[in-house]
Amino acid sequence: MVKKNLLLLLIISFSAKSQDLAEKIVISKITYVNQFDDTDKEFKTERKVIKNQKAIKNLLLELQKVDDTTQLLSKFKIDTNYIKNNPEKLLSLYNSEPEIAWNQEQKEYIFKVLKNIDLYKKQLNEYLSNGCCYGMHNSYRNQFVIEIFQNTQSKKTFKSRKYVWSYAMPFENDNKDLIYNFEIEKILNEVFNTKSKIQKPLEGNELLKYLVNNIIRNNDDALYKLSAYTYSKEINELKSDFNILSFGEMYAFGRYIGHGTKTFKIKLKNAKMLPNVYLQFLVTKQGNSLYSRDSIKSDYEEIVKRVQSIKFIRENLENNPNLKLDIYYTNNNAVNAYNIDGVNKNPTEWKKQDDYVKSLNWYAVNDIKPTFDISEAIKTSEKNHCGCNYRFDQKFIEKTIFFELNDEQSTDNSVWFLLPDNRVLLYILEGEKVLNHDYSEFGKFSGIQFPCVLFNENGEITNRKL
Repeated sequence: MVKKNLLLLLIISFSAKSQDLAEKIVISKITYVNQFDDTDKEFKTERKVIKNQKAIKNLLLELQKVDDTTQLLSKFKIDTNYIKNNPEKLLSLYNSEPEIAWNQEQKEYIFKVLKNIDLYKKQLNEYLSNGCCYGMHNSYRNQFVIEIFQNTQSKKTFKSRKYVWSYAMPFENDNKDLIYNFEIEKILNEVFNTKSKIQKPLEGNELLKYLVNNIIRNNDDALYKLSAYTYSKEINELKSDFNILSFGEMYAFGRYIGHGTKTFKIKLKNAKMLPNVYLQFLVTKQGNSLYSRDSIKSDYEEIVKRVQSIKFIRENLENNPNLKLDIYYTNNNAVNAYNIDGVNKNPTEWKKQDDYVKSLNWYAVNDIKPTFDISEAIKTSEKNHCGCNYRFDQKFIEKTIFFELNDEQSTDNSVWFLLPDNRVLLYILEGEKVLNHDYSEFGKFSGIQFPCVLFNENGEITNRKL
């Protein structure tokens, strides 16, 4: 204790001498502008000079509080021993967005994660680094440079990080030491008469809650997969007909399902399928269980047979082992309402499109040139209100089979509908090609396209909707 007190007195004595020798402090607030090539340049600089000895002493005192960056958790009052020994209590800090039921498998997984101290260090660093970088709507960054003058010469320099928003800290001295001290920012804001809305960083329990929630959300994908273990009994019923390759709750909606329905995806395989053909069973939560598994057991053979009997599809699967085909079956059907709505819409939406096209005749009737491209406007409206605009009868489209092709050696991906008359509709194309067709045959963009092209069983294009 005596040694610690002596060391403290020496530090205070040294600090006092340093402060006495400082005749002024020059603070520069520099604004940089983005050059869009990973560089920036100085846009403007504001300078303030502090000569008041009391103000100099206060600022120097805060600037001397150098941090051990390996102990930042402790600085912000996070107890690492508590983290290692109380995963259950840490889990109780989760705010249930998204809601998780926490079955045994999920708990076992997340308890291991929550005891990993490195994850807390990473999340704390990200929290303190918020607002670091340029973005679509942010082309300027700020930086503080603090110079300590003694005998008319600059003796020490401290620099803040460059930031768009959030904290200016950490500050770095000439020795590359870092200082995480919010009091410095408060002083600088007073010097520049800035009314900042930035609050003191979280610490203690509030910070711990923030870190825990971010760590859990970063593991959403794994937790969603483990969510399906809640229904292990129901899923295992499929073993009588299939090998279960994988299962889990679907993490997002969009291509396969709509928003709002808890849906699980179970990947199935058996000898009736070609080596690179799989069945993806999308089953929704019904009450405290899953939708009945009876339908897929009774329907799948005919569905698989129909897809595998399409000549050009089968030939491509046999000739390219890297090509994988997934047949989707939702609850009790090989196509779901969400898929149908995307590709076909409904009579109510079709009428909206027809009314819109009629309304555009106003320009021709009145001999007025529109300020927009009419043909492009019609295409956009058609996609929104008619999907592929084939306007299939509802009973017809409900008998289609929804499947997807992926080439595992590339990013090529495509979504198809096998129609009841054995024509095949290419709905979505993503990548450089689909089967033997280059993306340029369907449009200019190698990203996501909606070709809406019909093929016959031999793979010949019979109708184009470009």
